Amino acid sequence: MGFFKAYDMRGTFGVDFDLGTVRKVGRALPQVVGGKRWLVGRDARVTSESVRDALVEGLTEAGVEVTDIGLATTPMVYFFTVKEDFDGSVMITASHNPPSDNGLKVSRKGGLPVGYDSGLKEVEAIVNASER
Repeated sequence: MGFFKAYDMRGTFGVDFDLGTVRKVGRALPQVVGGKRWLVGRDARVTSESVRDALVEGLTEAGVEVTDIGLATTPMVYFFTVKEDFDGSVMITASHNPPSDNGLKVSRKGGLPVGYDSGLKEVEAIVNASER
């Protein structure tokens, strides 16, 4: 499946994806998931800040308002997505993968996960179309 997986986007930074890919994902997410208010959190991986910057750039280009909560756990991002009624959120992490990896976990309003069958397939198609 490459960078796009069943439940998230994940891979080796600089091999499976780069900052350009992340920026395109940021532009595509509001088209697929919808909403104008998005939350972003990140883990402590070396690449997480630059991934965050590219993601926020893409989301902003798509016309959404972004709230960055900085270093956070995935449950924290899910919690605040629901508590503060965000339209969508992205946690920047590769979870249990090695430190050379990074990724994006997306949720929509209500903290509901966005997987390949519930939106990531469409995001992938938009990202791939913009690379041609």
